[in-house]
Amino acid sequence: MRFQIKCYDLLSSVAIVERAISTNDQTPALTGLHLSAHTDHVTLTANNLQIAVQTKAPCHVFEPGEHIVSGKLFCELVRKLPDEPVIIEWKEDQIFISVDTMEFALNTIVSDEFPEYPSCQEKVMSLTDYELERLIRNSVFAASNDEHKPIFLGVLVEIAEKNINFVATDSNRLSFVRAQTGETHMETGEFIIPKVNLIELVRCLPMTETLVEVFYGDNQLAFRFEDTVFTTRLIDGKFPRYRGVLVTDQETSVIIKRQKFIQALERAALFGRADEAPVLIEVNEGILQMATTSRLGKSQEQCSVEHQGPQQQAAYAPKFLLDMLKTMGGDLVEFRFEGTRQALLKAADSDDHLYVVMPMRI
Repeated sequence: MRFQIKCYDLLSSVAIVERAISTNDQTPALTGLHLSAHTDHVTLTANNLQIAVQTKAPCHVFEPGEHIVSGKLFCELVRKLPDEPVIIEWKEDQIFISVDTMEFALNTIVSDEFPEYPSCQEKVMSLTDYELERLIRNSVFAASNDEHKPIFLGVLVEIAEKNINFVATDSNRLSFVRAQTGETHMETGEFIIPKVNLIELVRCLPMTETLVEVFYGDNQLAFRFEDTVFTTRLIDGKFPRYRGVLVTDQETSVIIKRQKFIQALERAALFGRADEAPVLIEVNEGILQMATTSRLGKSQEQCSVEHQGPQQQAAYAPKFLLDMLKTMGGDLVEFRFEGTRQALLKAADSDDHLYVVMPMRI
């Protein structure tokens, strides 16, 4: 194997693929980066068995071939190279990296232990990278961090009635997001993706209105865009039935400017952060009041809002409300609540993103 590549192209590919390089030295092959040079490009592949990433970069191939090197060392070295053409070649069981007057030799890893790249052939959906990023950003924050409940560690990707829905919950709150654009390629489907893998996927997206095609196979989903394939394992199990909690018939409705709501909740959270005190929300005759009492002190403020329904009060974790408000779009939000029932938060002019949160006892 011997090829020449622009440093920028190599660096861009490394930034994508290194997310799938394992840091567990007990399985050396998973810590490796697979290089395969053929025709006019080099393919870089990493696979830690949770996610696998494969991407291509243009290069001039003098001699085709494929070898595996230490992924971490290779990536760190590439980031420190000058912006000059890079020659990479294999000789005497080592990979040599040459730039100008510099030369580095990396030991290779036995290729027999490197896992085959997952095969996903059944087409699920296609959408732009911008829409995919929005769906992920507006859902992952509501997934759980509790490893004792693995099903809640993931985000449900649901294909139903030609809609693409992303749903996440930790049993105290739930975020439902419907795609505004995109195309489905199957009648129905449910796939639960670990939220940590979706976060890594977002970091790989080019964010240039690029089409992303999604395929299923062997309990994995593959996201294909430009010259990259990002594959994630799925979580086994059945996602809880969530439709029953997406109620919109709460007695009281409040419409408020999103930024005003955020700022008031942030001030309340300052006082409640010491002992995770809730914020008490009360509305009466068009006046919304938010108050917090904790061992640090107390806060209380009022503002005028559009209000329908009877007087109402309930307590909520300010962080849960802020997580939603900071990811959603729109200038105005609607907050529907009723005593001890679940509350609903959404943009005032759209039902594409619904957020359910349970009240706290006071």
